Amino acid sequence: MKETLKNANFPQDAEGRVYHINVKYGQVANRILTVGDHLRAKAIAKSLDSEEVAGHPTFVHTSQRGFLTITGRYKGVPITILAIGMGNCMMDFFVRETRAVVAGTMAIIRFGSCGSLTEQAPPGSIVVPRGGYCIRRNLDYFSEYPVNEDIKHIPYLISGTFEADPEMTAQLASTLEANLEPLIAAGEPVGPVLTGGLNADGCSFYSSQGRQDPTFWDDNSQLIKQAIATHPSTQSLEMETSMLFHLARCSRNDPTKRIRAAGCMQVFADRVGNGFIRPEVVALLEPVAGKAVLDALIATEIEDEMDEVGTVWERVALPPN
Repeated sequence: MKETLKNANFPQDAEGRVYHINVKYGQVANRILTVGDHLRAKAIAKSLDSEEVAGHPTFVHTSQRGFLTITGRYKGVPITILAIGMGNCMMDFFVRETRAVVAGTMAIIRFGSCGSLTEQAPPGSIVVPRGGYCIRRNLDYFSEYPVNEDIKHIPYLISGTFEADPEMTAQLASTLEANLEPLIAAGEPVGPVLTGGLNADGCSFYSSQGRQDPTFWDDNSQLIKQAIATHPSTQSLEMETSMLFHLARCSRNDPTKRIRAAGCMQVFADRVGNGFIRPEVVALLEPVAGKAVLDALIATEIEDEMDEVGTVWERVALPPN
């Protein structure tokens, strides 16, 4: 830690930089594309406007905690691409800390990867969920001294659902379908775009996603069946998108700080047939899908968008080459 921080409840430095992402007001735009993988973020950032076209330098910052923030413009519209790593806690850091340094409505789309729980979504397809829910390992079930008597016999807790923003979700599905159509028509092993179902977030990659590991006591052999029985329209399984939907729903105490959220995930793991996507398919699919997400973001109208004055996307006179 290099900066002196204040406020243990919500740590920020003297210039307002948040603790984990290490950004301040004016460094994150209202429209955000979030991914887990730093390399994915850098690859998508190649589609941003050049600095000459944007009229300002592209802002790039990696925090000590590993969050990568890239802010520029896409077709003239300010956009932030933010790589957060994996898991619910990283999504929580990201959503709360960006919300603290952005004025007005935020529009967030997560572009990630997932496992598929339906034969309709083989590796290479893309899932655009209408909502999601979470699966949590119940630690009391595994404890020698449980304190929650009413649930101590349940190894995993399956939550209710949280809806994605319907307008953003429809726009996202439409741009993905349009961008993937030439590849599908050419017979490439990508698609389809699957919509209308639910995504499940596990609190881990292994136990709460039903993966079997004989080294550990997990009691999860029936977990996937239980999740689908609880939510029959479940199509995908990963660790971040449903948490984004949950946090967007919970950001309602201040009407000036609204969060709109949508998500899409490339199917990497076929949990039905136990298959996995090939690297050449990822190389083909990811750039096209990433650009579709950018198109969906700039199509999202934000009436109370931040003024560019004083931000990293304020247009300035760039030095000559």
